[in-house]
Amino acid sequence: MLHSGFGFAELVASLAETLAGQARLPVDVAVLRNGLALALGFSSLLAAQSGNSVTITSAANATAGLAAESLATARGTGLASQTAAAMSLPFPTSLAGVKIQVVDSQFVSRDAGLIFVSPTQINFEIPAETAAGPATVRIDNGGPPIPVPVQIQKIAPALFSLNDLGVAAATAVQVVIPTEIQSPVPVFQCFGTAAGCRLVPIALGIDTPVYLSFYGTGIRGRASVLTVRVRIGNVDIMAMYAGPQTQFPGLDQVNVPLPLALRGAGDVNVTVTVDGVASNVVKINIL
Repeated sequence: MLHSGFGFAELVASLAETLAGQARLPVDVAVLRNGLALALGFSSLLAAQSGNSVTITSAANATAGLAAESLATARGTGLASQTAAAMSLPFPTSLAGVKIQVVDSQFVSRDAGLIFVSPTQINFEIPAETAAGPATVRIDNGGPPIPVPVQIQKIAPALFSLNDLGVAAATAVQVVIPTEIQSPVPVFQCFGTAAGCRLVPIALGIDTPVYLSFYGTGIRGRASVLTVRVRIGNVDIMAMYAGPQTQFPGLDQVNVPLPLALRGAGDVNVTVTVDGVASNVVKINIL
């Protein structure tokens, strides 16, 4: 597994912060921390619904589905009486008087780990071993239980983006040959809000290959890393790694090399296809 070598501690901190509803961070926060925070805040905004209905979607993208061990966002009203965030790992199964149980297609009930609760939003992780098929997410907050029907997929790939421009929440590392010295490569730059995030062109060189890490959820259940393909522009690339990020439950990581054939491509679309299921589109820029 390739490690980006760039801001993993901040990445994990930002994910925790944003899932705790902090969708806007100060400009002086490191780029990675700021960017992924905005990505999660943006996806939560996409998931918002009006009225009293409760909807549950992927935390990475509101159009994506759910899978065992994926990150999820519930949006509605009256979900909790107060706002609270998990302060440590593993995630608690009770937070500020709120509990969530997921009853899967085999009628097995499991407690979900809670990351953040508020009157209008709950962020949680779908429990491990939740069977694929129709399921019910039951929210208990001291009042009448709130049952929400959902569909659990074997895999539900979704990538984090920073805003409606599709700026990828990604990290990159450049390796200098033959020393193998690694150095970070910026993929985006943010100016305070999600709307202010822009792509930074990535330069490719023969003696300085670049490796990208995209972050998402719903990917780890893939049949094999061989069934994971990343399409960047018009080039299909086999993933070097596709699975848990390991430092934050529910967060997945996909690592790919950037081929020289992409030099001069400019803004390009990126999708990850897992076992034949394609993710949402994000963007990077290649010089």
